[in-house]
Amino acid sequence: MNPFIQLTQWISEERLAGIPFAQGAVLGTVGHDGIPKTRMLGVHFDEVGVPRFHTSPTSRKVIDIGINRYASITFAFQRSLRSVSIEGVLDEIPHGQLISDWLALDPKFRRSYLIFGHRSGQSADSDVLFEQLLKELPPGAENEIPLSFIGYRFSHVSRIAYYSVGSGNFAEHVVFTGDGNGKNWLYSRVVP
Repeated sequence: MNPFIQLTQWISEERLAGIPFAQGAVLGTVGHDGIPKTRMLGVHFDEVGVPRFHTSPTSRKVIDIGINRYASITFAFQRSLRSVSIEGVLDEIPHGQLISDWLALDPKFRRSYLIFGHRSGQSADSDVLFEQLLKELPPGAENEIPLSFIGYRFSHVSRIAYYSVGSGNFAEHVVFTGDGNGKNWLYSRVVP
């Protein structure tokens, strides 16, 4: 049983329903101060559906993950009134996968990332400088992965919760609890 299959299916259904950023999710982390922090990000999936995401070393989430690798992501599918929450441990994406992920991104986005990626989280007065720097980028620069392009994947998932509001009187809430190696899952229906 692979509980990630349902997630990738729901994302496909959202895309077919016209949602352009169906793979968008909220990442939750906790830093040294114990205060939870959340932010939106785009999520990609490996061949068995395990989520991963990309970021910059200067991002606040990288500092949090460096202190506490436990994190959660939540997908909220507004059109279908469903959500999926995943809890587990994050590890860095290996460099070979990062290269593949980089080259799979839209070239226009890659060019923009070359300008803003290493500045992520810093103060910005205006976009004028960024636009000028973008114009000065040599052709093909986007084909080289920058050092500022890093990412994380779930190396251990302890819990996946599916929540769906249907046409009946009660929502459906299904939880998968993992054993740590991703091969054995305990399935349970819980009261919504």
